[in-house]
Amino acid sequence: MNSKSSDSEDSDSDNNCDSEAHNNSILKLSHYKKEIMINITDEKGVIGYIRGVLLNVDNILRELKSDEVLKVLEFTDKEEEEEIKTFYIQVLSKENRKDNAFYITELFIDKEYRGQGIGRKIFKQLPRFLSKNISEPVSCIYLMPGPLERINGEVEYIMNPKDEQMILLKHKLIRFYESVGFKRIGETDFYYKEKVS
Repeated sequence: MNSKSSDSEDSDSDNNCDSEAHNNSILKLSHYKKEIMINITDEKGVIGYIRGVLLNVDNILRELKSDEVLKVLEFTDKEEEEEIKTFYIQVLSKENRKDNAFYITELFIDKEYRGQGIGRKIFKQLPRFLSKNISEPVSCIYLMPGPLERINGEVEYIMNPKDEQMILLKHKLIRFYESVGFKRIGETDFYYKEKVS
């Protein structure tokens, strides 16, 4: 797995990390959040990716009022922004978490590589990858299962709740995530896996 990161625009002067310490780690959690992309590779090259957000839960919950949180959780991708804001409202604001969290917004594997155990390998390696590449410990991984397919060269969510294929794919995804240790959070559509790093 390889990673790319983009600095959040929410870093402020209170985030005192010198550039040398920042460069020693591939990913450094900003004051509130950092969007990251992890490429899934094999010997032939990139076969998928994980897009996610590292959330500094302690800083978010301790320092921000709810209206400020919603501003901090703004993203260039408006679909992701709505998903993360819903996640904050339904999950983070109600839990007593103080640790850093990794929220997976997209996990995509090319169709020809599915069903070969790659997803299981990803979740076996992801905790070690996060602890090796992120300077702050991540205690929990969150996600909301949603089927992704490549359509006309672009990866897109299959979002029609009346589409039988989407319903079957979503149930298959849920069974997969549960089989690798994820648990549903109450009556929400969100899932979590603890003890990450």
